[in-house]
Amino acid sequence: MKQAITALACLLALMFGMTAVAQDDAIDIDAVASAATVDDVDREGERCINTSRIRNTHVVDDKTILFYMRGGDIYRNTLRFACPGLKRENRFSYKVTANRLCGVDSIRVLENFGGSFTFGMSCGLTQFYGISADEADFLRYGERHELQEEPEAVDLPDDEEE
Repeated sequence: MKQAITALACLLALMFGMTAVAQDDAIDIDAVASAATVDDVDREGERCINTSRIRNTHVVDDKTILFYMRGGDIYRNTLRFACPGLKRENRFSYKVTANRLCGVDSIRVLENFGGSFTFGMSCGLTQFYGISADEADFLRYGERHELQEEPEAVDLPDDEEE
């Protein structure tokens, strides 16, 4: 009887495991494309980032925030769901413990009403994915940024040569 229960438990675990894999295989390509320039499957996500290293943030849209860190690292966090008002207000707050902002934490949109701030929607974070400066620029500016080139430096004549 004990072996039958163990076999049944293993069979159920295998069936639920297959169900989970099947659900994971159903990826919304449009959601991935809008959230990242490269598929995160090949990336190692960070559960938490140190808040004392955050230099600044940039809200890309109601679902995507870029965290620019001291030292040059950039992390993208794609929220679980769209966070109404995040892009419009372009500011948020968070509470942390132990100086770490983690994927289980939430942000609160800070809304401006007549010169004072009130809390708006609360929205859940996810893992933080390291991205390159080029990927961050693409998320912020789109393809038009890639077409813009830095003007070439022009050497000016010295004043003494006249």
